[in-house]
Amino acid sequence: MADQGKKTPLQGKAATQQRILSAAAKLFIAHGFERTTISAVAEAAQVSRTTVFWHFSDKAGLFREAFSFLIKPFRDSLERDLDDLPPDKRLVEQIGRYQDMVAAHEETIRGSLSWIIESPELRDWVAGSLLDLHQRVAGALSETLAEILPPGEDPGGVAAAVMSMLDGAVILSLYDPSKKAQQQRQRGIAMLTSMLTTKARR
Repeated sequence: MADQGKKTPLQGKAATQQRILSAAAKLFIAHGFERTTISAVAEAAQVSRTTVFWHFSDKAGLFREAFSFLIKPFRDSLERDLDDLPPDKRLVEQIGRYQDMVAAHEETIRGSLSWIIESPELRDWVAGSLLDLHQRVAGALSETLAEILPPGEDPGGVAAAVMSMLDGAVILSLYDPSKKAQQQRQRGIAMLTSMLTTKARR
């Protein structure tokens, strides 16, 4: 019997597209949009320039698809069902999942911030895609917090505060990656999470 846990390898057109997207994503992160050429992508993907243009109309279109390829793990993470967990454990899992994804995809985050700053042509599209993900995470946190917080408290406002702390930790980690600073930020997030989950046990 085949191992159902293993994904069937892509073949044909789909495999070629994924190879191009993987190569493009790495080059866009390493060199930025402006300094990445279609020729370099074709060489890295071991295809011709014609093949790249056959699958993707232009460099901007390739970038958009490559960016979607890069953030797919974030979207997949959001789609995992946590409804079977009690709200306090669900909140811990949601915050932990955010932190795990950020730690595993630091290069993507760093590249995204540089594209927003350096590429006017792409700024609105990249920022919009990231804000969509951000709002989905905040919405999930708000729904969980609505089950935890006492009546009369604002779950949306608290979710925004939690997201501000998480986002701040991400930005600071790019500029101050020292182990001591990271541990201090992690303790702060853990303290806030503990304060919120304690409300669910009252």
